[in-house]
Amino acid sequence: MHFMKYGKGYEIMGKFLSARFRNKDGYHLGERSRDRSIIKLNANESPFPPSPEALASVTKGLLAEQNFYSDPKCRELTKAAAENYGVNADEVFADSGSDVVLSYCMLAFGSGGCGFCFPDVTYAFYKTFSDFFGIPYTEIPVKADFSIRAEDYCRCERHVLLANPNAPSGLVLDTEQIERIVESNPDRLVIIDEAYVDYKNESCVPLIRRHKNLIVVQTMSKSRSLAGARVGLAFSAAENIQDLATMKAAFNPDSINSVSEAMGCAAIKDRQYMRECVEKIIFTREKTREALLARGFQVLESHTNFLFFKPPYIPAEEFYIRMKEKGVLVRHYCQPRISDYVRMTIGSEEQMKEVISRIDSVLYRYPAVFGRESIGIQARVNEK
Repeated sequence: MHFMKYGKGYEIMGKFLSARFRNKDGYHLGERSRDRSIIKLNANESPFPPSPEALASVTKGLLAEQNFYSDPKCRELTKAAAENYGVNADEVFADSGSDVVLSYCMLAFGSGGCGFCFPDVTYAFYKTFSDFFGIPYTEIPVKADFSIRAEDYCRCERHVLLANPNAPSGLVLDTEQIERIVESNPDRLVIIDEAYVDYKNESCVPLIRRHKNLIVVQTMSKSRSLAGARVGLAFSAAENIQDLATMKAAFNPDSINSVSEAMGCAAIKDRQYMRECVEKIIFTREKTREALLARGFQVLESHTNFLFFKPPYIPAEEFYIRMKEKGVLVRHYCQPRISDYVRMTIGSEEQMKEVISRIDSVLYRYPAVFGRESIGIQARVNEK
């Protein structure tokens, strides 16, 4: 019997596991709870349900057809996505979530030598997947304020992989900086992960017509409230899309089920609902940021549906533990450079009011350094 390290503990490892995968650690999703009273703010999910049009697309007729395989080319979905961005359907690739799309990109274009470069503080999936499948990579340090220097990715020896806006920082590069990176690397691929682009940021999708070395990846898990449906997209030159389709055909040719495809099509077309949800999130995000700043938190500017901050007077890991005790799940990273920080998804306005109240009850334990009157914390704060 063998054991492999997994997070903070160890898991049994079967004796038949290939040596190349031994002692590898997978990507860790935000913890989940069956308790509905828990406020879950650790996975950047939307607090809103899917679009009414998306829900209405799941008809009895569609459900009755689940005895048939789904369309492996996802033609309705790629058509809807193409129309949304004004590109051709053969310039769009779809699969079951953006992580799967990114996986195909990394295997198809990064295996066998060139590999990728990406920031040292970014979406941990990039490093995890590279380690697991032996894809070479270089981590480029972000600046002290967690921002990315575009010039660090110009004229690279490796392909470039950037989350824009970046996670967990929430910071963004403008499209002019992205295009400068793309133009400086004509013999390298540049992949832009736009998971959070809809939160009032400019997409790089229009640039694919000018640059065949650009791939833009998006997800419908965030702004379109379809995290459970698993729908991811890639936009690029037709030849790159065909390469991804070949990868998909070798792995799981009909990976998006017909229900998810129908919901994805409807969600793309219901732009008004998406805009309304985004506006609510941004409004609540800024109110929450102001509340945290007033309480002494160091909070980065956000262009996403989450906030990244350093708690005052209390270590970030302890803050995470205390909030969990209060029934709020946030995300803490035990990794260099960001171990003093916490990432918190923005929930509904009602949820965030309650979260601030529970934050107050955590910080109330430190009256010597945290003046209760200065932020209006009353002595009746419930100490759980």
